[in-house]
Amino acid sequence: MGLRTRPIGFGYFKTKFNDKVLQDEQDVGTCELLQDSKVRIIISQEPEKSNLLRLEEAPLIKRIELLFHMEHSSIPMSLEVDVSDTIGKLKERIQSIESIPVNRLVLSFLGNELNNRSTIHECGLHHQTHIEVSIRASPPAAASTASGSNAGSKKLKLLVLPRCGTKKIPVEVNASDNVGELRKQLPILQEKLRFSLPSNGYFFIHKQSVMDDKRSFRWHHVNQGDTIEIFNGWVTRGS
Repeated sequence: MGLRTRPIGFGYFKTKFNDKVLQDEQDVGTCELLQDSKVRIIISQEPEKSNLLRLEEAPLIKRIELLFHMEHSSIPMSLEVDVSDTIGKLKERIQSIESIPVNRLVLSFLGNELNNRSTIHECGLHHQTHIEVSIRASPPAAASTASGSNAGSKKLKLLVLPRCGTKKIPVEVNASDNVGELRKQLPILQEKLRFSLPSNGYFFIHKQSVMDDKRSFRWHHVNQGDTIEIFNGWVTRGS
């Protein structure tokens, strides 16, 4: 019936009929309310303890669904979250799905950026709230370092082919490293990935050219994703 004690502008009220307090769970028939029945409305400044207990025991919504609009997608991403989760934790979940660094993620609601330390509840986010997700540009310092004096240490992800027809082995080297550094890595990778190296010596071939262990990968014009082949034997260079 919706007639139990509840706040109004100047206090709390409850309803009585035949000296009995009417409860929300009861309908008109149960209460025996007939045409022209008189119902008393009693107003008080404080709610009854029983009603306070009811309000305190009412279940709170703890999990809600939020909709995230990524700047590179027209379809929002839906996540079920706990209202006590922080914005920082939300970013970590998005990072695990989208593989975007957490420090570059920006979550905004109604045009305002959300603070990492604030909880979903504190930000006033409700069920199916729409949140804008944008990606912050890389720091200028990082960009200048990549194009500056440290550019020589650029990482190259390469593939090594131990023998024709075998599985290629992924390796990572610096562009400025000498090819001999790859020879040092291979025995370590051999133990982990269990592939065979020629026991009687070997040399490296890149794009059908023999590689000099004392020259850098950059000198040999090795690019990202290139394959380096291993051949049995030794290369003898004249003086």
